Amino acid sequence: MGSLIKLAIWALIESGRAGSARAATIRATAAALCAGLAAMLALAAFGCAATALWIVVLPSLGPVGAPLVVAASLSIVTLILAMAGWLIVRRNRPRPDVAAAPEFLLSEATRFFSEHKGAVLVAALVAGMAAANGSRKL
Repeated sequence: MGSLIKLAIWALIESGRAGSARAATIRATAAALCAGLAAMLALAAFGCAATALWIVVLPSLGPVGAPLVVAASLSIVTLILAMAGWLIVRRNRPRPDVAAAPEFLLSEATRFFSEHKGAVLVAALVAGMAAANGSRKL
């Protein structure tokens, strides 16, 4: 029972710590801006690396071979990233048994409520307070 109350109090503290929706929106916007800037800088660094490769191989391969080497290296990097993306998307995840899930959850909720009525009611009260605190306009 103590761990459930600690969890509910933690949720209440975290909801109050988040502040208003405006502050959360500002933080999310700043994070998105930083991520976009980092992506642009990474692309610029990648372009500089391709240019450096071009300059290094230009004397030995000439004006025709240098662009071919750079194009081949960029194609290899593109294939590696495409394969990584494909593996991430196609990763096999075990499928849960959807038919048994509601019955199991209902039986566990009933058992938990019958064993810990006070803790469940306190958790519901704290969750309601946290939800009200998060939706309150300042």
